Amino acid sequence: MIRLRAEAAERAARDRVAAADDAMVPPLPAGTTEATSGGRWRAVLAPILIALGCILAIPATAAVWLDSVVTDTDRYVETVGPLARDPDIERAVTIRVTNRIMDEIDVPAVVNEASDLLAAQGARPRLTTTLSDLAGPINGAVEGWVHDQVGTVVASDRFSDLWTQANRAAHQAVVAALTGRSENGAVQVEGNTVSLQLAPIVEDAKQRLVDAGFQRAGSIPDVDMTLTLFQSDDIEKAQAGFRLVDRLGTWLPVVALALIAAGVLVARGRRRALIGAGIGLAVAMLVLGAALTTARPLYLGALPAEVDDAAAGALFDQVVSLLRTTLRTVLAVGLAVALVAWLAGPSAQAVALRRGVARLGTVGSEWGWRDSAVVGWLRAHKRPVQVAVAIVAVLVFTFWNYPNAGVVLGILLVAGALLAAIELATGQPRPSS
Repeated sequence: MIRLRAEAAERAARDRVAAADDAMVPPLPAGTTEATSGGRWRAVLAPILIALGCILAIPATAAVWLDSVVTDTDRYVETVGPLARDPDIERAVTIRVTNRIMDEIDVPAVVNEASDLLAAQGARPRLTTTLSDLAGPINGAVEGWVHDQVGTVVASDRFSDLWTQANRAAHQAVVAALTGRSENGAVQVEGNTVSLQLAPIVEDAKQRLVDAGFQRAGSIPDVDMTLTLFQSDDIEKAQAGFRLVDRLGTWLPVVALALIAAGVLVARGRRRALIGAGIGLAVAMLVLGAALTTARPLYLGALPAEVDDAAAGALFDQVVSLLRTTLRTVLAVGLAVALVAWLAGPSAQAVALRRGVARLGTVGSEWGWRDSAVVGWLRAHKRPVQVAVAIVAVLVFTFWNYPNAGVVLGILLVAGALLAAIELATGQPRPSS
């Protein structure tokens, strides 16, 4: 008898959920048809609105990323700061500074000058010829030594400090590259190129060479030397695109969410529409991720030969890491919404899960806690309380400063625990035998 009652209760629960899902709009008046009542246009309009919202979520996510990159210098510095210890960046800076110092020193010219001086003083021709022939090996040995000294500077804390300062200036470079506004400082924007000023690194390397006994390094004049960060013939197109996204950046996320919400509200089966919206958001973020993956080799392939591909790739990865975090967060939210909507549905699996949670609530009911005033009030207001928990979870996510996938998981765990507790407290009492 108890088993039959439980099965009947399960069927009734499934029927109620299915009815609530398919009848979340007012019933049709007697004598009317679905077409005359607007049911047909709802069936057409709802998926269109949801699809538009999901498609618009792609530029909306990019707009949120651009806003965070452009307006939050501290976050940008925190993101790209580790590049100071990136091997590709260290190698590129070391090679660039070493080559510039060797150009200024001009070891072969020094060797030839010494050979001419010896010849003028009556040295044997064989000696001067041998010395001239050694210009290449001597240059290689000096270059290796200079490279080691510069590498020591680049690997030092001094370089990290300079890089941190340059990162703040590099934040201006991103703004300059996208807005076309160039500012004086460690970062220069000329035409289609954004460059990092390396003069402070050269000065530190010169001083280290002098301290090591290489006095000729002290005669190296001040140099205006840069390392290319970004270079693209299409930078003007990127600037135009950024200006458009910047103007719409505040409203794109709002419009995308409004379209999705309107589609869900218009739909006759709102729960199914919510599942579709969640999956649509996840798919949109996968498309954005694929676009980023495709953009990386295209960007590196467009760089001129003199730009170090490995260093440029490391910089690209660091800059877009914020965007990748954002799209992963939105993807997690979309999947979570779809999962919650499915769990609330009439499928056998969802009903079984809810029934299992409700059964747990019968444990200890003989102690009378299920008859308390609090549980009684909660049972009478179960649906509003569940909606309130969902709204609070959405608000926490909305106002959290730069939420990531971990934050989303935490919000889901807390909200899920609260919803499970509500089910435990308001589940059907255990039937008496």
